[in-house]
Amino acid sequence: MSYDFRQLSPHDLELLVRDLLQADWGVKLESFKTGKDHGIDLRYARAGKEVVVQCKHYVESGIGALRRAMREEADKVRRLAPVRYVLVTSTPLSPKNKDEIVQVVGEELLVAADVIGADDLNNLLGVHPDVERRHFKLWLGSRTVLDKVLHNAAFTRSELKVEQVQRDARRYVPSKAYPEALSRLDRNGVVIVAGPPGVGKTTLANLLLYVHLERGYQAVVIDGDVREGLDLFQAGTKQVFHFDDFLGATFLGDDAAVWSENRDRGVVDLLRTVQSSPGARLIVTTREHIYAQAKARSERLREADLDEYRVVLRMRSYSMEQRAEILYNHLYFGDLPAEYLGEILRSDFFLGIVKHAKFNPRIVDWLSSYGRVRRVAVEDYRTFVGRLLDDPTEIWRHAYERQISDAARSMLLALFSLGGSAGQELLSDVFAGLHEERCRIYGIVRRPEDFRSALRELIGAFVTLQERGGVRVLDPSVLDLMNTIVGEAPDNAADIVAAAREFGQVERVWGLSKTAKGSQIQRRLARSSDRLVGSIRDCMAKPKVTKVGTPWYGWALEERLPLVIEMADAMPGTETARLVVELFDRIAEAWNTRGPQFDAGRGILNAIAGSRALRGRQKEEWSEAVRAAMLGAMEDEAYVSDELLGMASMVDEYEAPEVALKAVRRAFEEYKHQIFSQEIAECRSADELDTVGGFLDDLQAVAGVEVESLSEELEEAKEELRKGQSDLAEHFDSDWEERRATERARSPSGPNARSQIRQMVRDKTKEGDERSVRDMFDSLS
Repeated sequence: MSYDFRQLSPHDLELLVRDLLQADWGVKLESFKTGKDHGIDLRYARAGKEVVVQCKHYVESGIGALRRAMREEADKVRRLAPVRYVLVTSTPLSPKNKDEIVQVVGEELLVAADVIGADDLNNLLGVHPDVERRHFKLWLGSRTVLDKVLHNAAFTRSELKVEQVQRDARRYVPSKAYPEALSRLDRNGVVIVAGPPGVGKTTLANLLLYVHLERGYQAVVIDGDVREGLDLFQAGTKQVFHFDDFLGATFLGDDAAVWSENRDRGVVDLLRTVQSSPGARLIVTTREHIYAQAKARSERLREADLDEYRVVLRMRSYSMEQRAEILYNHLYFGDLPAEYLGEILRSDFFLGIVKHAKFNPRIVDWLSSYGRVRRVAVEDYRTFVGRLLDDPTEIWRHAYERQISDAARSMLLALFSLGGSAGQELLSDVFAGLHEERCRIYGIVRRPEDFRSALRELIGAFVTLQERGGVRVLDPSVLDLMNTIVGEAPDNAADIVAAAREFGQVERVWGLSKTAKGSQIQRRLARSSDRLVGSIRDCMAKPKVTKVGTPWYGWALEERLPLVIEMADAMPGTETARLVVELFDRIAEAWNTRGPQFDAGRGILNAIAGSRALRGRQKEEWSEAVRAAMLGAMEDEAYVSDELLGMASMVDEYEAPEVALKAVRRAFEEYKHQIFSQEIAECRSADELDTVGGFLDDLQAVAGVEVESLSEELEEAKEELRKGQSDLAEHFDSDWEERRATERARSPSGPNARSQIRQMVRDKTKEGDERSVRDMFDSLS
């Protein structure tokens, strides 16, 4: 493979040259100094004699700039008086170019054989493939690998911006988390990248994804619904699943609503499916506190042993030199104008950034992006950076409150109410209603072009455009800001609900109201209940909209009733109580033609039982109506095993328990003959089959049904699954051994891939002092 080295910074090139020459010469080279003219020196010293190596990263500037630089270097080299002087450059050189450089420096100091250009570096990489693999940024950034990755991504139903991942790889600085995560993927097939906001979880996950695409895996990028991954799973195909913020982007709230309706089952099912397939990989990210909340609220997640797959990123794991490299790479590959860059370099200001207690990659990305700081005057830039480090949230708040228009604030509130992302058509509709409401209440001047101008204003600062015209917040920290803004100024929450176009907006506000940040919201909504009731009524009656834009009622009404009951409890009054009655009557009418889904019915029963707004007689009548509807649904609906068990467990709650038990047993016969075989056919792991078996045993104990024949069929399915997985594992093991044999043929005496990764980490994690950091940043001058 041939490289042009554009993906490397001067510091990266120095490390590559050091490792190549050490491998080729069989000696150890030490860093000597870093010059302000982009020259980086290495040396080998023994018995008072020095061999000096100078690196010149002039791939962008070309041969002309290199010759001019070498005229200035000649006198420096003479003063050093090395026994041998070697010049290494990323610039492509012809024999004539080498002779010209020798003439510029002087034949007494340099010979043509010691002028190493881009072609010579590629030759050395071919001789020392272990060095090539160790410097993963080199090969990840190559055009050859990019073309291969694009090819693999093109044959999936997911859209992956691999070129963006490739660009991000140039700025990535390896930590011990990278080899650990890769090792867990190879060992378990699953990795959970966890950590606080801004520490680089998504970047690490993207690199792991990119590496697997280079290995020939097809990508499945999951966006929002874990069932997408299960639907796209193909047994026997090399697939890598990628799910960012798989437990949610910001918070779970104070109750378990987020994990109702067996949503946690989807996560566990995907994890077990991937783990049981030798050709599958799963890469997910989550914030550490969200991870802890989800485990606390879900027994399924606790039992799934998620900690076995978790890699935690923390900034304290990075050495000072690694932090410096993060900042250095962002500045070198960034777009900051020279005057802003000069402010960072002046008086070693970069040292304060690197050593700051709140240093993290997200802040570095922010301060090094001209699009985000262009409104900050050069003379104020260092103050801005200091404030950003001291309190990142306050800088976001400053931009929100002082630097954007009222229309842009309306758009961010609208996007917040939609969960952080939306198509432009939906966002335009929601924005129009909310902005009109805010203009009316606060006297804001409204203009026809407000939507377009607000969107242009926010792109690159708060939001980014997606494929097919969608709009999404730049990262979850924008939603953190909006949670704070809406929580501290709950009039915003009332405005959103008053102008809501979708019931999901009401759910979003209500969810925030049950967290510590949103503690004032419910009181504010209660004071504005007369203003809000009409909007809530309209939204709760609207159908859901599918991804293809088709209105669909489905189970939407039943899912909304528990939340409307909660709101009526918190916002007491005639009109809010009427909302509950209207919605329940509409649901009861729908039950004349179809019964409730089991989970939805159980959720309604719990909401009725816990309600303060509903009175005793009404509670009893409604609860019995729900149970009767659920029982009646057993005549028409086919239930799976866990739903049957749940229904059987409710038998004693019915007015006529013997009638209910008879219905459960009748439904079990339907399940036995029509559903069971399909249910076990959809199981992709032994754990899933064991779960079905456990439900059958419990169902036998509770309802007295006979499950022996089903248990025998279940055992047969387990044996068939074990045989299929054994054959598949043998196939993939054979493929892996073939790959390893190829690598050994290229480098018979070289270390294996895992050892190379460990060595890379050892090389990159040496503790740096301030001198080495200054030397590194000198090349930016």
